[in-house]
Amino acid sequence: MSQLFTVLLYYKYIPLAQPMVLMQAQRLLCQKLELKGRILLSDEGINGTVAGTAEQIAEYRRQTEAVPEFADMEWKVSYADQQVFPKLKIKVRDEIVSLGVKKTGQDVSLSNTAHYIEPVELKALYDSNEQFLIVDARNSYEAEIGKFKNAVTPPIENFRDLPAFIETVKAPKDTPVVTYCTGGVRCEKASALLRERGFTNVRQLHGGIHEYGQQAGGKYFEGEMFVFDQRLHVTVNSENPSVISHCRYCQTLVTEYVDCADAACGELFICCERCQKKYSGRCVFHSAGISDKS
Repeated sequence: MSQLFTVLLYYKYIPLAQPMVLMQAQRLLCQKLELKGRILLSDEGINGTVAGTAEQIAEYRRQTEAVPEFADMEWKVSYADQQVFPKLKIKVRDEIVSLGVKKTGQDVSLSNTAHYIEPVELKALYDSNEQFLIVDARNSYEAEIGKFKNAVTPPIENFRDLPAFIETVKAPKDTPVVTYCTGGVRCEKASALLRERGFTNVRQLHGGIHEYGQQAGGKYFEGEMFVFDQRLHVTVNSENPSVISHCRYCQTLVTEYVDCADAACGELFICCERCQKKYSGRCVFHSAGISDKS
């Protein structure tokens, strides 16, 4: 019988006076418990995801919540049949998610983040055919495999490209707007950005796609949710699941990511099994001259 692993996803924006000290404490704790994952700390808070056995995760939560700044942390929990991280990475950075405007001296204010809309409330908006603009705060390769119905999916490869995209949104400033991301951490800044750019009726999905699937059943979420671990994608919609992603080459509907086999590239792209063989696991740019030997 395979061992079940618990995967935690969490963040908290809170001023941290000594992020380096907390980084060392988190590293020692995770090493002691033999957890793997990624944790980012900065003077603005913590953003992490770790995986381990149920007992290891329970102890990690207990000791992390003993830190006064993290006492009321919101934990998002999922499960996997194997360890989903190859190693443990803990770093201190300028931001726990990089919006890219901090370096300009015009950083968004976290005091301007939008109020939450709960998962069941978002589902109710869809059920009642309410008119609203739903904005994906993730990268385009994440939205390719799954997104909310009618969502605006920015053609960006990094979160720091979002501010430039927001400038192109032509909707009236009083349009009802809902932002969403995987677990909520990017929407704190994305919703503040929209408000600071003049949008007056903005809300952010509480808990992100992760909690929408668990609390509201996932209806109106099309495809699957991209995750930053070895699973790559997980199911969200348990009511009317669908596949929206297409093979880069033949356009077959498929939910399988591939890392470009060219060592100098490493692009993550969607590809069916047949085309993986046909093009030797290479992306379009690096597949020139490879013929179909099948």
